[in-house]
Amino acid sequence: MGKPKALLIQNDLPFAIVILLKMQVVCENIVVVVGHSGNFIQEELKKYIDDNYQLRAKVRFVTNKNYSEGMFSSLQCGLRELNNSEWILYHFVDQPKLNLEFYTNFSKQISKGFNWIQPTFEGVNGHPILIHNSIFKFILDLSPDSSLRDLKNHPGVRKKFWQCDYPEVLQDIDTPSDL
Repeated sequence: MGKPKALLIQNDLPFAIVILLKMQVVCENIVVVVGHSGNFIQEELKKYIDDNYQLRAKVRFVTNKNYSEGMFSSLQCGLRELNNSEWILYHFVDQPKLNLEFYTNFSKQISKGFNWIQPTFEGVNGHPILIHNSIFKFILDLSPDSSLRDLKNHPGVRKKFWQCDYPEVLQDIDTPSDL
């Protein structure tokens, strides 16, 4: 991509800031896990966060020193920081086009009996994912090079798939042409 995805621009703001501004409406605390180029990313994002009281009060950064082991190690790193939370919203940085309505509607999907809530669009599973604290230990006990598929197939995971009208849940920006 030529630069970290978190710093790619959408509507004159870095992807991460676009997402954080929407997440802060439904999240009490937000942990941004950085790895490769973490210090640079953090400094660039803080320029925007420091100017926004709500973000400044909710967002904190943690560094995943094991980022080379994969994205799952970043999930584990973030969970260690949010272990007292009832639910987490596990979000990737390459979905800036999800609108605020998605976040408010998605958070309304939380219900007893489920500890994994995932949006789907036209039968295809998407992201972000809501994860209940009842499965945090499962996540933390898996190898850092595991994947969400390993967790999703665990017998203690009770899944709810929310059929939504937001095709952006399938967005995955990996190349400049994906923009």
